[in-house]
Amino acid sequence: MTNSNQPSIDRLLADVAPQRERLLAHPLYKSIQTLEHVQVFMAHHAFAVWDFMSLVKALQVQLTGMHLPWKPVGDPEVRYLINEIVLGEESDEDPAGGRISHFELYIRAMKEAGVETEAFEQYVRASEGLGDLGPSEGLPPGGLGFNQNTFGLIQRAEVHELAAVFTLGREDLIPDMFLRMVDTLDRAMPGRLSTFKYYLERHIEVDGEHHKHLAYRMTALACGNDERRWQEAAVAVADAMEARIALWDAVMAALPAQESLT
Repeated sequence: MTNSNQPSIDRLLADVAPQRERLLAHPLYKSIQTLEHVQVFMAHHAFAVWDFMSLVKALQVQLTGMHLPWKPVGDPEVRYLINEIVLGEESDEDPAGGRISHFELYIRAMKEAGVETEAFEQYVRASEGLGDLGPSEGLPPGGLGFNQNTFGLIQRAEVHELAAVFTLGREDLIPDMFLRMVDTLDRAMPGRLSTFKYYLERHIEVDGEHHKHLAYRMTALACGNDERRWQEAAVAVADAMEARIALWDAVMAALPAQESLT
């Protein structure tokens, strides 16, 4: 990313700082204290793990050569970013050294933690389009609402809005305290959360500083010098963060009461 774009990125970060601060300070992180709490969290968070891939794919379609006959499209560094993320998300390394998508890894982690997944997996399998999702009976309304928000964004948004939401609205929004909590519970209950811990660690590893700066470049190139685009990007990111806050609120409301939480 060139220095000429840095002020615009800094302003975008400042524009969405209130929502980001609310997310990182959300009481959910301190409220999750038991395996049962983690189970509730995972049952809701799985929706965000799933639709993240559709957001990445929407960017891949618009920013790389995905049509036949193939033609070179856009900025090579941006193509590399999206293709590298797709590679990691669809076929990362599992704990045994095999290949697995992050979504499939998350489903495995849910089962290991004792979360019922059949209704959610059926919902995913039966979904034929962004507006034609599978059966939702028995699934958490908070997760379903998050999917509807994400898929609605993908259907209506322009590429600069999608790029900004991907860059600032979906990554790096789980604080260290949550990771430390999972690590503590994993040590207390060996084998129940080891895959979930591995998933979180892999997500942090593959979405490090290298990806962050390439994502900033992708957003800067998509917005360019168009003030309208930067404003629309800020609105889209703020909306995406509000949707994540609503998801966390739904998890909080579903947590079983514990004396330690009062």
